[in-house]
Amino acid sequence: FISFFISLASGSHSVQIQGRTVATLTIQGASYSNFQLYVLPDLCAPLLLGLDFQCNLRSLTLSFGRPLPLLTICSLATLKIDPLPLFANLTANCKPVATRSSLQDRVF
Repeated sequence: FISFFISLASGSHSVQIQGRTVATLTIQGASYSNFQLYVLPDLCAPLLLGLDFQCNLRSLTLSFGRPLPLLTICSLATLKIDPLPLFANLTANCKPVATRSSLQDRVF
């Protein structure tokens, strides 16, 4: 298993994958074979279904459990944003500074 980072929906945050498994998912009678599931830290929900899974669906309905009007959105395009170069805006005379971290800087 090679650990890597995955971008979150906000686009400005990413988290490191902590584990991976391959499973067959059965949801409402539909089966999705050999689907990769990743273990992520500190999720806001027990399971997040990403675009790779959503692309297998004709539509997706989200119910908020309130008696409000329905909104239907068609033909959503996949958001693909290339990451910005990390040091592109630094001047030539900008030098890196290395410091040792202390135990107070670590969050466990």
